[in-house]
Amino acid sequence: MKNKKSIWMIILLAIVTALIFINRNSVKKQEEMANAKQLQIVVNDEEKVYYYSEETDSYTTFDTQMKRRNGEVTDRNYSGIQLKDILSDMGIALTESTVISAVCADQYAVQFTYDELMVDKNVYIITQENGQPLPQESGSFMLVVNMDEFSTRWAKNVVKVKIQ
Repeated sequence: MKNKKSIWMIILLAIVTALIFINRNSVKKQEEMANAKQLQIVVNDEEKVYYYSEETDSYTTFDTQMKRRNGEVTDRNYSGIQLKDILSDMGIALTESTVISAVCADQYAVQFTYDELMVDKNVYIITQENGQPLPQESGSFMLVVNMDEFSTRWAKNVVKVKIQ
């Protein structure tokens, strides 16, 4: 009986190790793409790449406020592209039943409804703060959601957008 438990523990450990290795390589690939200003877009399990350009007409600079639940408000100036414009540029058709998720390198995900995404000047993928590239700890891409009551869905190090 003790041998069976040991064998199962070894098998379980091997499986967990393999999954960690696979996930680590996937995240590394996504981070390398982001560093090259390439955003992975997954539409119904089909992978595409968006070549992010700060030279496009969709790239804009805007002022917003980061609002914390404790009442702290900080003025911010960002530059980026609205997520709805990125998806439109790629010819990705959305419907009211579409679920959109921005996924970070640590697999944290922020979901949006069609209606939230389609509101003008709301959901951005940004690359600059105060005219400077994002700090290294923020990654190449950061998600900013302008119209949330609090800035709880803002996310650093975005590496993928999933459409389902």
